[in-house]
Amino acid sequence: MLTAIQLVLLCLFPYVLLAESEEATGQAYLENEVRALKDQLQKESLSLREEMNSHLGDNLLLLQVIELIKEVKEIQGRLMVQAEQIENMESKLVEKVEDLESTLESNKGCEKLELKMVETITELQSGLVEKIEDQESKFMETITDLESSLGEKMGDVKSKLANDIGTLDFKVTKVDTKIKVWRSEVRLISQQKLTWQNSTHAEKLFSEYAVDGVYTGSGDLWGLNPIQHMGGNKRNYMLIVDLGGLFKVHTVKVWNRVDCCQSQSLGVMVYADEEFLGGLNDEKLLYTFRAGEDVYARKIYLKQSIPNWMNLREVQVFGTGPFAEEEVYN
Repeated sequence: MLTAIQLVLLCLFPYVLLAESEEATGQAYLENEVRALKDQLQKESLSLREEMNSHLGDNLLLLQVIELIKEVKEIQGRLMVQAEQIENMESKLVEKVEDLESTLESNKGCEKLELKMVETITELQSGLVEKIEDQESKFMETITDLESSLGEKMGDVKSKLANDIGTLDFKVTKVDTKIKVWRSEVRLISQQKLTWQNSTHAEKLFSEYAVDGVYTGSGDLWGLNPIQHMGGNKRNYMLIVDLGGLFKVHTVKVWNRVDCCQSQSLGVMVYADEEFLGGLNDEKLLYTFRAGEDVYARKIYLKQSIPNWMNLREVQVFGTGPFAEEEVYN
């Protein structure tokens, strides 16, 4: 027994077959139409290619013709330039020929010009000789005048120089006399000169106080009346006064301190360079040492000969000078 579904399928089966056959015929029709369109397109593309090829050939010919026309125009321009150059050369040649003809004609008068030039040169030479001779004579006269005026001026200068030299000699003689008088005068030659000592007491009582010009009776050794004071009581400690030149020593005065301790400077020996002048052997406020007849020195040495202190109020050196070494030792 068939079911209801099977009966329905059997009824619809013819229609399904009919639909499939119609679909197949439609596809075949479409395929034929496509083929026809492809063929038509191929034919049109071939015809277009043929037309384009023909047009390209025409264009190439046109380009070649244009290039040929350009070359022809360039050749024409070059020919024109060459023609102008040839014309210029012809005109220059004509001018040169005319110049040559004119020079040939002018050469005929060269002989006359040469004669005139020779005559002119001769006249010029004679005129120059005359002028040179005149100038030489004037120059000699000028030289003579200058020599005479120079001789007169030189005489005046010589007389003035002689007078000036005499005046200078007189002035130099006066200055020499003053210097001799000044050097022969015995005076204080040690004040404010350079000094040195081995050590300084309390770093305050310096060697410069020995030549500062202050030697009053005040006992204020730290203020109004400062003294020189060694920093130790060793043997051979020295105080040196540099006179600054070669002097003839007359007298050396040593002022002892006034507040106390005069004995601390005992044993000090006084020298003018290497010349011994004396020593501090007793306690007093002032020691005076006279030098010999011809004692010359540059420095005064106060040397401690024993282990003792040295503290002095002032050192004064009197003498004359300064002198040069050749004045003293020759």
